[in-house]
Amino acid sequence: MNNIKYSGLESKRFNLEIFRGSMDVFDIDYLRGLYSQNNPDILIFRVPVGEQHKLHLLNTLDKDVINADTLVYYQVDLNKTEYRPAKNKDLVFNVADSSHKSIFQDLVPKIFHNYTTHYLSNPLLDPQKITEGYMEWAINSIDAPDNLHLLVYLHQKPVAFITCCNDATSAEIILNGVLPEYQSQGIYTDVLRYVKAHYHQMQIPLLKISTQIQNFAVQKAWNREGLALNSAYVTIHLNKRQ
Repeated sequence: MNNIKYSGLESKRFNLEIFRGSMDVFDIDYLRGLYSQNNPDILIFRVPVGEQHKLHLLNTLDKDVINADTLVYYQVDLNKTEYRPAKNKDLVFNVADSSHKSIFQDLVPKIFHNYTTHYLSNPLLDPQKITEGYMEWAINSIDAPDNLHLLVYLHQKPVAFITCCNDATSAEIILNGVLPEYQSQGIYTDVLRYVKAHYHQMQIPLLKISTQIQNFAVQKAWNREGLALNSAYVTIHLNKRQ
């Protein structure tokens, strides 16, 4: 299935015309057809890693091609995993709503400062606005149905957050992080354990999460908590030639 569309939010954020989406199977003719009707400044798409041997065909489009990142998905069957107690007994988990937006606005820039993502691979994109995008991502869906936004407190100070969504068959961790000065204390693992238990209690059978392949530390944490690598995708940016 091909699903590449105009992205109004990102176009506004970066002041560029941006299209983005995904292809289950790489299709150069689909991309040619898209460019015959549109001429975006940037086109961003993901394709399964098993399709990357076809990406040389992008050279026929007369665009600047950036292999921006590799995204990996992990998942765990919540009916077949171990549930361990928290390491940090003083953590408090609070469900957030729109009244907590200012806390996310404070946490997100600190947590995602210099975070390596596919946006940073593109020289046309302002790094400052990339961080703003993460903030929008966290805040814009805060009151959406079937979303869970948690703020994590230690000694009454917000030190971490996590955002998730779910349907009847699976839950997905969308965005999460711990303040740099509170990392390496087991807080991230405790947040993951809390979310596993939360969705297990809701009788949702599957939990999944994704990250860039180079983020080894979180993948090790996921492995320790029973999540296993399930799929991977290449992220491509096509820039209009200046």
